[in-house]
This record gives sequence, C-alpha cells and structure tokens, in this order.
Amino acid sequence: MSRGTLRGSLRRLFSLTSSETTLVKTETQPSSNNRVLIVGLGNYPAPRSRHSVGQYLLHAIAERNSVNLSYKRSCKAHLASFQYNDAEVYLLKPKHFMNLNGKSVIKATSALQISPTHVVLLHDELDLPLGKFKVKHGGSANGHNGVIDTQERLKYNDVKRLRIGIGRPDKKNDVMDYVLEDFNRNERNQLAAMKDTMIDTVHQIIAVILSPPDENKPKVNQPKKKKKAKSVPKQNVVTSPEVTVPDSDIASAPAEENKTKVNESATKTESEESGAAQVMANETKSSLPLELENPDLTSKPSPTDS
Repeated sequence: MSRGTLRGSLRRLFSLTSSETTLVKTETQPSSNNRVLIVGLGNYPAPRSRHSVGQYLLHAIAERNSVNLSYKRSCKAHLASFQYNDAEVYLLKPKHFMNLNGKSVIKATSALQISPTHVVLLHDELDLPLGKFKVKHGGSANGHNGVIDTQERLKYNDVKRLRIGIGRPDKKNDVMDYVLEDFNRNERNQLAAMKDTMIDTVHQIIAVILSPPDENKPKVNQPKKKKKAKSVPKQNVVTSPEVTVPDSDIASAPAEENKTKVNESATKTESEESGAAQVMANETKSSLPLELENPDLTSKPSPTDS
C-alpha cells in the first residue's frame, strides 16, 4: 500500500469526532475489496487477563509483520496496518470494556471503507480448553458480550471469528472472576507455544476472504439437473430361421390332414361297433335257458310223433 493511500485512510479515520456514536448502516457504505480488518477483542483495563487473549494475539500478529500499534482517538482504539500479498490488513485494538468493543469496530470500518464481510474477530472462548482454537463463520455469539456488541453495531451476524480456548472454571459461579484473572506462568507458556500456529491461521483467513470465488463450485440458485432414467438392457431373443414351403405343399397340406382325420374317425367307429356287438352277444348268451346253452343236449321225440 502506498503512503498516499494510507495517509488518506488515516485522514478519514481522524476526521471522525467522538460525538459520532450513532450506528452506521454499513451495507450502504462503499468498501474496498482488498482490505481486511483484524480486531482483537478484550477488556482494555485488564490486558493480561484471559478475557483479553484476543488482544494478546493481535500484538503477536503486529510483531510478526513488524508494525506497531498506535492510539487513534477518533475511534478510541490502537491501530496498525501492513501489506499481506495483495491485501491491506488493518489491526484494531479497542480501548473499551468488552461489551463496548463494537464502538471502535464500527467507526474503523466506516472510515476505512471495509465491508463487514472482511472483518475478523479474535476472542476468548470458554467452551474450548486452553491450547485449542477454532475458526467460526457467523453463528451464535454464545453469550460473548464483545461479539454481541460488534454484531449489533455492524448489523451483520456472519462475522468471521477465531475462538481461542481458555477453558472453564470448576464452578460455574466463578466465571466472571475466572475470565478477569491473569494467565499464570504455565498458561502463558501454552499460549506462546501455539502463537505461531494461530498467526498462520489468521493469515489463511485473510487469503480466503480475498480469494476469488471458485467457478467450479455449483451456484446457489442453479437448478438441479434431472437424472436420466437408467436404460434396461434388451434381452437377446433367439429367432428361428425362416423355412420356405412350396405352394404345392401348402395347398395339399389341409387335404392330407383332413384325410388322416377321416381315416382315424372311421377306424375308431369300427372298433367301437365291434366292441358293442361283442357286448350284446355276451348278454344274449347269458340270457338263454340252460338247455339251449349246452349244445350236446338233444330233445327226445314225443310219443305222439311216432
């Protein structure tokens, strides 16, 4: 970033008066596509407390990029900037109580013309153990007052966040005292061990924010393509070869068939008649008198015949 561009941005930031505390509808503000604002949320009167771990990481990012944070009264925050690849990165450290951090954020985004989509919040997270951190895009603030205040003033709930674990106390009633206490020596060593990894993660977030959309990704409103019906494979049908029959055979076939049927019918009739005659003969034979049935018996002449 050139000195003239930086001077112009800082002039706009300095021109804001402390009386301008009303919320600005950031959706209508012009924004620079290559600018990113990294905000370290914290409780300014307790810079070494667990609640201000976001500002601890902000200082580490400034040190890595060889810049110093300087106080700007117009937004009541410490500010620094550096060039990261093609991005103009601004570091913001609000000088407020945690539940008022959003005041500094809204003034800085308005003066620097930074879109809420290019804002990244660094803050403590009770639901993660010390030594763990997670990136989150929008969603619930989980009761974190600094996040809630910033979302309300930006009128934007999908702010990108790096949640830095500080763990929970053993007793729920001790949460307030726990977050306002300073890190002990062992905890500071744990933070120092993961510091470089967290800074690298913030740099990756910056790269993702400024990366062009992937043309290969499907569009949100793109209609779904209809699935083609699966084609059923055709079964192999075996066809018999055609047989050519001469016309003469076709003409004579019915006659021969009828002749065969007549002969079969006649033979059947003759056999039936023969069987019936045999039955009748048997019946007649069984009904004759005994004497007529015996061929050896002869009738004697009567006396009158002689």
